[in-house]
Amino acid sequence: MSNVRQRMRSSLSVVSQDLFAWIDACLSHELPERTTAFHFNLYEGTDSVRVELMGTDSFTPGEIPERDYWPGTATFFTDEPRFEVPYEVAGSEWKQWLATCMELLRSYVETGAKSSVLRASRGVGVGFVDGDMYVLWRSDVA
Repeated sequence: MSNVRQRMRSSLSVVSQDLFAWIDACLSHELPERTTAFHFNLYEGTDSVRVELMGTDSFTPGEIPERDYWPGTATFFTDEPRFEVPYEVAGSEWKQWLATCMELLRSYVETGAKSSVLRASRGVGVGFVDGDMYVLWRSDVA
């Protein structure tokens, strides 16, 4: 494996570990009772993709199962600072940023220490604030 790929992989690994710890901390606080779903907002930063976790009071699927849903009204937002995924890890353009963040967040939903909190909800999504919404996980219960 080339040195560049190896550095990228270890950087992705470090970012993944840091992201998991950040989400663990976010989900360790008492959540508002009306929180029934979760959404990760993505923002373009100067040197990174910024990630914010919000709780929502609903999760309404759209026509396309993997995207096109409405996250509902926010019940909480994570406090500053938002988590940052450096562009050197996330990629060079927004489609790569989205793919990288989705991969990292799906991994958390599957294996993270507090993933049971997310999977106990109606759904978990991700998307850029002014863009399409993508489903990371959703409950089979309507």
